[in-house]
Amino acid sequence: MNLNKKVFIGLLSLLISSFSLSEELLLKNAKIHTATDRGTIEEADILIRDGMIVRIGKNILSSRAVEEDLSGKVISPGLIAPQTQLGIVEIELIPETRDDRSDIYSAGLSIDSAFNPSSTLIPYNLTGGITLSLTSPSSSGLFSGLTSAFSLSGSLEESLISSNIALSANISGGEDSMAAKVMLLEDSLKLAALTDFGQSPFITRGEIQNARSKRNGVNYYEIYESSLPKEVSYSARDLIALKRVINKEIPLVVRANRASDILALIDFAKTNDINLIINGAEEGWRVSRQLAEAEIPVILQPIDNIPNSFNELGSRLDNASLLHKSGVKILISSHETHNAYLSRQGAGIAVSYGLPWEEALKGLTKNIAEVFKIDKRGSIQPGYIADIVVWSGDPLEVTSFVEQVYLSGESVSTKNRSMRLKERYISQ
Repeated sequence: MNLNKKVFIGLLSLLISSFSLSEELLLKNAKIHTATDRGTIEEADILIRDGMIVRIGKNILSSRAVEEDLSGKVISPGLIAPQTQLGIVEIELIPETRDDRSDIYSAGLSIDSAFNPSSTLIPYNLTGGITLSLTSPSSSGLFSGLTSAFSLSGSLEESLISSNIALSANISGGEDSMAAKVMLLEDSLKLAALTDFGQSPFITRGEIQNARSKRNGVNYYEIYESSLPKEVSYSARDLIALKRVINKEIPLVVRANRASDILALIDFAKTNDINLIINGAEEGWRVSRQLAEAEIPVILQPIDNIPNSFNELGSRLDNASLLHKSGVKILISSHETHNAYLSRQGAGIAVSYGLPWEEALKGLTKNIAEVFKIDKRGSIQPGYIADIVVWSGDPLEVTSFVEQVYLSGESVSTKNRSMRLKERYISQ
């Protein structure tokens, strides 16, 4: 037998053995909420191979799969938290447990290296159905920093799913006029537009000088930089992040609640041709038509109906329903990082005030994945990653509980620290 034939046979054997050893899991007889146009499928099966969803339907058979009978159970996609500090905050009042703020960087702050997959808050929210967190810094000032997506798997090496996918800003608060903040937003973007750093923040002073735009011998960067308020300064990392917003590589997420503020931001997004997401939008129902026409999604906390400030006097419990009826894409969140899973309670409240059930589920899953461009997550369909939650009942009912969680098709523990402490001391 010649060498080429031996190599061919060896490769063929390796391919056959790899195929035969591929892992399959078959979840059977569950009520499946797909968060897609297929809606809900009663008494159906999901076939998972190597962490990916292969088939969904009735009476699926596989001689290689490990089967689990989930009769009477409910399956949904893993819930996504669209705006939290999961993994970078442990105890808010203890600075040593917080990695969510910086006085050095603003727009350019990336928290990827600070994410702690062993945070006690991760299993706590995982047992509430959250499988993916969009974690954002919360620095004070106009720009908070960059958002990244993390799996709540607890893995030290594989938690980061997608890095620096959005930039957060805030025009609320009483320390300065909202008008001044919108002006500074615009000035900051214009300054970033006059630079060309590429993607690397590691540059010399000479390279910074060369990167500054010159037209007809005039250095407009230096003119514009000198015209900014003296309290404002940006590092190369900050300007690169702002440039990504200008180039529409990532969206700008701005917290705003008052209807007039939202209108100002809609005009700002149109003028500067950027992708905008409104976070908060307590009075969003008042300008729902304008939001829909501009195709601007909103991150809501539907549980709100009591104003926390004079910027939220128009808060109402049917806000999500009214926005959806106007054609606005809804993303559902919770106020609390520690209890991010309460977003599903907010979604249930939104349903009770007129939001269609399927749209509420999409607001917790599919819509978030689409808006933030998180690939192959957020719904149950062939070719998607098998991040799946098994519930005792309706996921939007507070009386339903998580019974099993699968991340990339692997079963993970549904016990958090509180549960373990209870078991420890009850058994004594």
